[in-house]
Amino acid sequence: MFSPKDSTFYVTNFTDIYEKVESTITATKALDNPQNASLKTKLKYHLRPYIPARIRRSAIARQIATKSIAMAMRSYNRARLATKSFKIIPKTSSSKCMVFQKDDVVLILGKPWDNPNIQKALAKQKSETGFKLVQIVYDLIISLQPQLHHPSLFVPYTQNMFEAISDSDLLLPISKSSARDLDKFCKRLNLRVPKTEVIRIGDEINPNGNFVKPDERIKDQFIACVGTIEIRKNHMLLYYVYKLGLEKGINLPQLIIVGKRGWLSGDFQYLVENDPAIKDKVIILDNVNDAGLSWVYKNCLFTVYPSIYEGWGLPVAESLAYGKMCIASNRSSIPEIAGDLIDYFSPYSAEECLTCITKYLQPDLLNSEEQIITKNNKQTSWFQTFQQVHTAIISLEKTEKV
Repeated sequence: MFSPKDSTFYVTNFTDIYEKVESTITATKALDNPQNASLKTKLKYHLRPYIPARIRRSAIARQIATKSIAMAMRSYNRARLATKSFKIIPKTSSSKCMVFQKDDVVLILGKPWDNPNIQKALAKQKSETGFKLVQIVYDLIISLQPQLHHPSLFVPYTQNMFEAISDSDLLLPISKSSARDLDKFCKRLNLRVPKTEVIRIGDEINPNGNFVKPDERIKDQFIACVGTIEIRKNHMLLYYVYKLGLEKGINLPQLIIVGKRGWLSGDFQYLVENDPAIKDKVIILDNVNDAGLSWVYKNCLFTVYPSIYEGWGLPVAESLAYGKMCIASNRSSIPEIAGDLIDYFSPYSAEECLTCITKYLQPDLLNSEEQIITKNNKQTSWFQTFQQVHTAIISLEKTEKV
């Protein structure tokens, strides 16, 4: 673990983190709910279908229900207060300061640009001991497509990538597209391109997982779009698609958007929530748990993914893992994921996207495509991802010895 207080790495025991996370997930599963509402509202929402209308109109019944909800809320608050001080802090020991040795290979899996001191500390130790540094490169969108991210990120991210590339012995881009962007970035800044190996990240699903409908507003026939609601994901295109469909007299299925609300997407959210023409046609679910997400994938007609730019595009791979057709943007890394198993459109053309959607509203065609996906799609396990990383590191060590 890296300590920002003294810019030092420490030996860390993650067992306690794992156990606490597992127990917390188990304890709070029953309280997970995708609706952005108070607990009282959530309880009333779920109880309503089971209470006959004549009883709901009864004053005595309402009083009893109110008392029951109050009891449930008190139980919830006691549980919440009991876990209020819960923090995920790995145990470290000041006597177990981590000093990397010459024969070590240091693998960075996360995103150290959140704390620029991490890269500086790595560079300092590397210059002193000469260990090998390997880092995963997810994307360079912030640097190469700055209009798709918050402006505050450009400088720290670009600086960190400059230092990471300069200091690393091996970089592992998660797609060929990211590898091309890495090469482009290096050429722009006159940097040496280190050894690179493209890896594919895992996309396997748990076939025995839970499936829970996340929102009762979801109709039987719907299209799903999964991904954080931010400008880069291009949800605005879908708003235009549905408006264009109305203009052309095309009755499109309900669109369920699953994703947390991110930056620079306020206009889209406002339009969806305030345009009476598409009321109940487009629904945003911004707090869906794994069981709810699995249900959405399993029960949708197909998925749509209009992203302008990606380092990979995991929702496309997840859609295929559930045997579902996906229509997606034809940009950046997305075509690498599935090749000709899915269909594509320009992320800048509402007309193309609408044509693609209406094409797969034909049951026979959709069923045929799903059969092809089930037969030909090959999921990537996280163990396979590990093997790719391990092979790349072994190859690096062999090259150094030669």
